[in-house]
Amino acid sequence: MLSPKYVKLYRIKREKYSYLAGPKPLIAPATAIRSRTRSPACVITLALLLYTSMYGLADTGSPTSGNTDSEFTLWIGNMTEARKSHESAVVRLALDKSRDHYGPYKLTLNTAPFSRPRAIRNLRDGEIAQIVTAPELTYRMASDEQPLITIPIPLLKGLLGSRVAIVRRERAAQFAEVHSVKQLQQFNAGLGFDWLDRDFFRDAGLPFTSGADIDQLFNMLVHGRFDYLPLGSIEAAPTLAASGHAAQLTIVDDLLIHYPLPVYVQVSHNRPELAARLRFGLERARRDGSLNALFEQHYGAFRRTAKNAYTIELHKHEHPAFSERRTSP
Repeated sequence: MLSPKYVKLYRIKREKYSYLAGPKPLIAPATAIRSRTRSPACVITLALLLYTSMYGLADTGSPTSGNTDSEFTLWIGNMTEARKSHESAVVRLALDKSRDHYGPYKLTLNTAPFSRPRAIRNLRDGEIAQIVTAPELTYRMASDEQPLITIPIPLLKGLLGSRVAIVRRERAAQFAEVHSVKQLQQFNAGLGFDWLDRDFFRDAGLPFTSGADIDQLFNMLVHGRFDYLPLGSIEAAPTLAASGHAAQLTIVDDLLIHYPLPVYVQVSHNRPELAARLRFGLERARRDGSLNALFEQHYGAFRRTAKNAYTIELHKHEHPAFSERRTSP
C-alpha cells in the first residue's frame, strides 16, 4: 500500500497534466445517469439535452449559421435616405414572397459609400454585396460580360427620372418661368461625377458642373458655383431637409425635368439562383398588389402633388437600356 505522501504527489501530477487527456466529457457516466433519472420528466429532459448537443436547435426565421446560400447583402451606400427606405423594403418584400419556395434568409444592408469602379468590383464577385438597386446602365461595362443580372421589373415608375430643381431662394421666380429646353440652357446645373444624368444633359445641350457627392453639391449651390441641383422628385424634399441648407434653398414646384431612368433590382452575375429568387418574389408581389402598395406607401403623396408641374422632356439616350421597355409594377 502506498504511503500518504506518494498518494498526494500522484494527485498533484494528475491534476497538473490533466489537459493532455482533453476536455472533460459533457455527458455524465452511465452509472451517474442511471442514479439521477428516477422520473419520466428527467428522462425527457435528458433526451432533449442529448439531441440539442448533437444537432442544435433549428431557427425557422433565419438560415442556419454558416449557410451562405441564404445570407445576402444589399448595398445602398450611394443613394438618398428616401430611396434607401423604399428599395430595401422592396428587396425584403421579394425575399419574403419567395420564402415558401426558396426557404428562409438573412438580409444585411451595406451603407458604405463606394465610387463607381469600386462598386463594380465589389458587386461583380459578390464579396461585399450581392444585390443593388439602380438604373440599369449604372454598373454596365464596355465588355460583353456584364457584372450584374438585371431583374426586369422597374421599381419607381419613372419618378427617379422626374427631376425637380433645387435653387437658391432668390432665384426661384426665374425658374418658375422656364418652360423649354432652350430657356433651361441659360442656367448651369450641378451633377455628380458618375451620375447617368450627365448623358441626358450633354445630349440636350444643358451646361453642368460636377461635384463629388451630394453634400458637396449642396455646398456648391449655396455658394453660387452653379444655378440649380436636379434631384429625383421622390428624394428632393427629404434630402434638402437633411442637408442643413433649407433656409437658403428651395424646390421649384412648377417645373419638372424628365428623362427615362428606370431603377431595377440587380444581382451579382455569379449568383443566378439569387436573381431567380428575387424575380420570383417580385413577380408574385406585383401580381398580388403588394409591390404597388409599398410604392404608394412611400411615394403616393408626391404623385398627387406633382401633377400641375410643367414638364421638360430631355432627349432619350440612344442606348435601349434607358427606355421604359419593361412592365411597370
